Amino acid sequence: MISKSRFLIPLILCGLLAITTQSCFDSDDYDMDRLSEKVEWTPNMIAPVGYGTYTLWYLLNEHELDPNDQTIFLEGNNLVIRHRENDIFSYAVDEVLNFPNQVSQNLGIAIGNFPGIPHASIPVNPINFSETFSVNAGNPDIILSELLLNTDIDLRLTNPLNTEIDLTITFPGISEGGSVVTRTFRVGANANNQPESITLNNATVNFTTPYTTSNEIDIDFSVFIRDNGGNISGSGNVGVNLTVQNIDFITASGDFGKQAINIGTGSIDLDVDFWDDVDGEYRFADPKIHVHLRNSVGVPFAINANITGYSSGGNTQNLNPDVLQPVNYPKTIADVLDTPNEETITYDKTNSDIVDLMALPPSDRLDYFGNVNLNPNTVDVATQPNIISNTSRIDADIEIEIPLEFTATNLTLKDTIDDIDIDDADKVMNAAVVITAKNGYPLDVTVENIQLTDASYNVIDEIKDNEVIDAASVYTSGANIGVVDPNSIKEVSHEIKLTQAQIANLNKTENIIINAVVSTQNGGIPVKLKGDYELKFTISVQAQLDLSN
Repeated sequence: MISKSRFLIPLILCGLLAITTQSCFDSDDYDMDRLSEKVEWTPNMIAPVGYGTYTLWYLLNEHELDPNDQTIFLEGNNLVIRHRENDIFSYAVDEVLNFPNQVSQNLGIAIGNFPGIPHASIPVNPINFSETFSVNAGNPDIILSELLLNTDIDLRLTNPLNTEIDLTITFPGISEGGSVVTRTFRVGANANNQPESITLNNATVNFTTPYTTSNEIDIDFSVFIRDNGGNISGSGNVGVNLTVQNIDFITASGDFGKQAINIGTGSIDLDVDFWDDVDGEYRFADPKIHVHLRNSVGVPFAINANITGYSSGGNTQNLNPDVLQPVNYPKTIADVLDTPNEETITYDKTNSDIVDLMALPPSDRLDYFGNVNLNPNTVDVATQPNIISNTSRIDADIEIEIPLEFTATNLTLKDTIDDIDIDDADKVMNAAVVITAKNGYPLDVTVENIQLTDASYNVIDEIKDNEVIDAASVYTSGANIGVVDPNSIKEVSHEIKLTQAQIANLNKTENIIINAVVSTQNGGIPVKLKGDYELKFTISVQAQLDLSN
């Protein structure tokens, strides 16, 4: 912002040098010795060397030829520093729910002892038995209530009898196409680990209630003992070794626990040029950091994150935000499967230390870090379960918005003009610069000193000047508080005189360092910078030259 308007200060100095470097003639081009009589020629000259009308918007953006390099934007008539970083954080569903390989479970169906009896003497046939088996959700705190999935169930069936049996397996809580899943397998006499399988496609799994972290599924067995034409003998249980393979879930519901997901770390460079050129105290009135979320995860979460700002001088300041909880997360299966819900959460002066952070300023970088905490509150699985799909994810962009509305005290600007080449300064007897200005900016500007240095930047001389180019006043109340009062803009004139020693030292000058101070007044009321604020000025040089030598 301010650094680009500093061009006025070098322009003033250029006016001082115009007599020796930009006059209409150079004395070296003329041989004075050829005149019949040498004369003393010391003319007084007044020359305008600069004038213009500059809107604040022009000054802030005149050097940004590529729109992609802009960090200051004109929005309506308001000036705003705006910087956006996309995809600073994302997490996919596998960070919430990721089924591991399932452990085999051995189930036994007690059928009694058969010492050798005819089929007609079997007391109960078929023999019914109910059991449950568990699904490992990969996290001991996850409670599942429903799954839509594809999977295979591997079976190893053992028959202790010397006759075939028909084993019917029914899953009362699992349906395919609206029908309960049931399969019947003929198991050979005295079979040991006979392989069978059940394939489920788009099957809905309802877990046993009450829901627990065991994530149990009901399973019913029916054993029909077939007639072998002789006596039936054998003892022990019908064995069922069951393994659920490769759970490919489509949607899942339940309570996924109080998980903490690390958002990782990253750095942001705001690329605000003037932060590298200013020292002093300034405080923006209403900076904000927006986090733009795209969310297809139907799980409430809180963002427990922080940002640390680093200045170029090594100082730091934390954002220290409140924990914020987005509210617009998907709450139904249809919503989860639809386009992601969009929501923006904002860190501002009411819920963070952002004013202190931006006053640092973070001229080096901003580092972000922290966690996303799932389910900060108790989940009622029956009425509002967590819901996710196999494509659920959360993506976050960050946008930093700093309206150019601030207070400033002793804001020091420093600029260097390199490689100055002045050969004819000895011809300048007296010199002064007259500045006439109408300052429509709400900023007092004081050029404290102009330092003349050698090639190694050692100070040779110093031109001191504490005259203030007064700021335009702003309204201190009402709807336009902080906005320039146009009736307060006045035309002022100011003269800067050079001493003989300063003029003599111009010949030795290789670089010029300019130090200025900018402040806002108005009793601490933040000033609002508008794009159409204007600075009108003329710069004239008064000088007396000695052209006789």
